[in-house]
This record gives sequence, C-alpha cells and structure tokens, in this order.
Amino acid sequence: LGCEKLLIFVAEKDHLMVVGRNYYEELKKSGWGGSVEIVENLGEEHCFHLFNLKYEKAVDLINKFVAFIKQE
Repeated sequence: LGCEKLLIFVAEKDHLMVVGRNYYEELKKSGWGGSVEIVENLGEEHCFHLFNLKYEKAVDLINKFVAFIKQE
C-alpha cells in the first residue's frame, strides 16, 4: 500500500463486515510494514453514521476518524 497506516471501519449488520474483517486479517499477515486498525460498530448497519450526524455512535466514529488523521 502507498500509506503507512490504515483505519478500517465495519458495522455489525453491514453486508460488508466480513469483507472488512478479512481485509484487516489478511493485511496484518501480508508483511506490509504499516499499521492497521479496525473499529467495529456493534448493532449498526452500512453507512449508519450518515443518517444522523448527532447520533452518539456517529459522533464517536467521526471523532475516531479525526484522531486517526491527526496522528503522526
């Protein structure tokens, strides 16, 4: 990959959750020299954070993303 760090978000009820988890596991085993982190949102569906930006879990997701971007 052309980056040093990767953050993967998955939602429990998302049809892509298994894909996200598998990508995370395969990337860790791949020998890629960067860091990867996965965040699982239990009880949520695909794109849940877009429907209500004031929803507590949406705010948490956005804050996690911002903190990840600001890391050095």
